[in-house]
Amino acid sequence: MRVKLRPGTHFAPVRQGVHVARGGESFVLAGPPTLYTVLDSRLAELSDGTDVDALVVAFGSESARPVLDRILRTLVDRDVLLDLDALTTPAPDGATAARYAETLAYLEAHSPDPYGDFARLRGARVRVLGSGPAAEPAVRSLRRHGVADAVVRSDGFESSDDADGSEPVDPGWAVLIADHEHPSGPPAALPPGTRVVAVHAGEQVALVAELDDATGTAAFEAAAHRAAAWVAGDPEAGAPRPLSAVLAGALAARAVLAGLTGLDRSPGTATVIHGRQLRTSRIPLQDGPVGQDGPAGSLAAWTPPTEDVDPPAPHELLTAWDPLTTRWVGLVRRGRDLDLDQLPFALETVELLTGPAPTRAVGWGPDRTAAGVGALLAAARRLAGADGAAGATEGRWLLDGVLRQLGAELLLGRPGDPLGWDGLGSTEGRTLFGLLESWFDCTVELTRRQCPVLDWSLVTVTEQDGTVAATEWGETPAAAAKAALAAAVARAQADPEVRRLLAEHPVGTSVLETCSVTAVRLALSRLGTEPAVRGRTVRARRLTNDPVTGQLPLHCGPVRLS
Repeated sequence: MRVKLRPGTHFAPVRQGVHVARGGESFVLAGPPTLYTVLDSRLAELSDGTDVDALVVAFGSESARPVLDRILRTLVDRDVLLDLDALTTPAPDGATAARYAETLAYLEAHSPDPYGDFARLRGARVRVLGSGPAAEPAVRSLRRHGVADAVVRSDGFESSDDADGSEPVDPGWAVLIADHEHPSGPPAALPPGTRVVAVHAGEQVALVAELDDATGTAAFEAAAHRAAAWVAGDPEAGAPRPLSAVLAGALAARAVLAGLTGLDRSPGTATVIHGRQLRTSRIPLQDGPVGQDGPAGSLAAWTPPTEDVDPPAPHELLTAWDPLTTRWVGLVRRGRDLDLDQLPFALETVELLTGPAPTRAVGWGPDRTAAGVGALLAAARRLAGADGAAGATEGRWLLDGVLRQLGAELLLGRPGDPLGWDGLGSTEGRTLFGLLESWFDCTVELTRRQCPVLDWSLVTVTEQDGTVAATEWGETPAAAAKAALAAAVARAQADPEVRRLLAEHPVGTSVLETCSVTAVRLALSRLGTEPAVRGRTVRARRLTNDPVTGQLPLHCGPVRLS
């Protein structure tokens, strides 16, 4: 039995025998204290490749054969030694082994059939399609790994029978490079069966991924667009060119190596190159056809659920909504709000990264967590477009959309009744009213409108010059007044840009973030039975998928009562 020690194996003497470690796994080879001396003295032969006969000769005693045979078989069983006789392909000749020593050491350390894998590398056919600083490093790295047939082609992919004109050639691999500074047209149709590694060498970020039928070019392009959006406005996140493109080319060659050998493959993921130090992060690519329910198109009739559930606590919601804000893949980036006043209410801004340019949204609340929930809901409404609504549950999403529409109708159709000090109904509401006057020097008036459909109240806070500071819903006049005054205080403490963002939603539904599940159930029930709806139907379409983030963890989408 001919054997060879796998690279990266370590021996150490212990009381019970020899401690053996390789590839993150370890065990103790039981034996006398001299066992370590036996292995250590024959380390050179084991590393170069040897057999029992040679080891017996080296020890000069035939009596050592049973012990040596047992040791070698144990180490083969534990995958510490390669059984060279069991391999399907012989080791390469000495000159080839010396030339590709690094690749062979990697394969010998990790592969169950290292020389078979090396033969596949030597016989692989790889075409690098595109130009720019990523192309030549990709070819150089491929050749350094052992791929002999690797070339850059900018004029397309030659046909599979170009080699000798007789029999077809394996279509092999294509590395498709899209470079920011060296644009090129789409490549010609690849031969059937060609495996693809895509490279995006952008202005400030680069991505590399092996693509397949499940994670195609569209998913990769969407991930590249999202990563570029994350980098925009963050100078520390940008990767300098041309170094990022050069590294992307080398990583593309590494992806081909992984695909050919099956070692360290990461199907369904892309590697992002970012930062001034050229760091790398792996992100998932979504399976299946890329796309999402967009805000355009007709809405389907939607039956509101007869029952809804209590949403999790705000901190639990933010944890559940982490995919929305995960770096590189999330569709929302939290703002840097250190310069925003955080008293009396917390304010949080976010950027929605799904469009051509980031758009901002804002949320407020009694603490930072509640403000974060409000900001993410505001961003989800922006994502949904016209008639956009969002909620922690299905019922709160639908009710959010209906309340906003009914509120807009009430503001246009009913003048409203004055709501005085006695109508505030709670210490919190009166405190907020006084805070506006004493701290922000803002005298306001409140008007109340009653919703004929849900029996909820809509309260508007108006400043002396006629500016509407806030309009909010509530289950009761006092609850609506408290919510509206709180929104007005949040607006008063904010800077002009945040005030503008708050004013983009003329009707607020912050009550839905805190009201009881019973109130939501009653409101949803009345939507289906109240004659005052006048035969209108709740129409909605939930957005369920983002091409990069994947399944959206909250309920959002356009909602309309029509």
